[in-house]
Amino acid sequence: MKAFGINQYRASNVLEAFDIAIPKIGPNEILVKTRVFAINPFDVAIRNGDFKNYLTLFFPTILGTDGVGEVVKAGKNVKYFNVGDLVIAHAGTGTYAEYFKVNQNNAGLFPPALDIKQAAALPLAGITAYNTLVHASHIKMGQVLVVLGAAGGVGSMITQVAKALGAYVIGVDLAKAGDTVRALGADEFIAYDQEQSPLLENIADVVIDATNESQTAIALAKQNSMILSLNPQSVAVENNKNLEFLPVKPNYRHPDTDAFAALFLMIRNQQIKIKVNKVEPFTLKGIREGQDLVSQGDIDGKIIVSI
Repeated sequence: MKAFGINQYRASNVLEAFDIAIPKIGPNEILVKTRVFAINPFDVAIRNGDFKNYLTLFFPTILGTDGVGEVVKAGKNVKYFNVGDLVIAHAGTGTYAEYFKVNQNNAGLFPPALDIKQAAALPLAGITAYNTLVHASHIKMGQVLVVLGAAGGVGSMITQVAKALGAYVIGVDLAKAGDTVRALGADEFIAYDQEQSPLLENIADVVIDATNESQTAIALAKQNSMILSLNPQSVAVENNKNLEFLPVKPNYRHPDTDAFAALFLMIRNQQIKIKVNKVEPFTLKGIREGQDLVSQGDIDGKIIVSI
């Protein structure tokens, strides 16, 4: 089968096309014939080698965490899916391919309320948002949540999911992103590239940093509150607020099926909207161009590849 990945770390020109065998599945896995998949900043970071001190890769590595497609084979222990089902998957790796495999706990039946390209944009950002809010920060209704990078791929999803969970959400981003963040449902917007009133300090019960703005996060956090960072390379900064710093890391104790069920309900209730920026072809040129767009970091919506 045709697939795309890397044999070394660096810029997008290291991406290659590979002709490899269709994956063999285990008893708890399904084999999916890919229709569409997303290009995420995480894929670009993997390609750049940003996580090489945290993740061990064996080359060649086929990239891609998110995909949508049709089940063509199911392992003997699979209970949730049948051949022919259209599924949305958080496979973790290998979706830049004509076929990918995924554990049944990391997939969900395709939600009819979504366009298939929108669905491909949901898994990584949606599951990260859900797990960060529900399992890591334990956000409660009425609490004040500050989201740094609220217009970004994960930040925008955190903003929407937090509103659906009943939090009071303050979105922080560049001034030019103000309309976008307000449209996501944020109760307030702060531009971190503009001078702020001191009254805006010490306001957050929880801060989620989807950028790397530690000083801004500390200023906005209340005494004895929590800061969660989506940047695995960030470190706690000295402060006098007795803050709890937590890096957000994948936690495989929580099945993605739970997150998918909650996210699909929010989508059906029109509490989450997903924007697609561009659809690229399933070619080496298309995937390189898609990753370059994602690398720019200032795009409104997701980059999708359609087979």
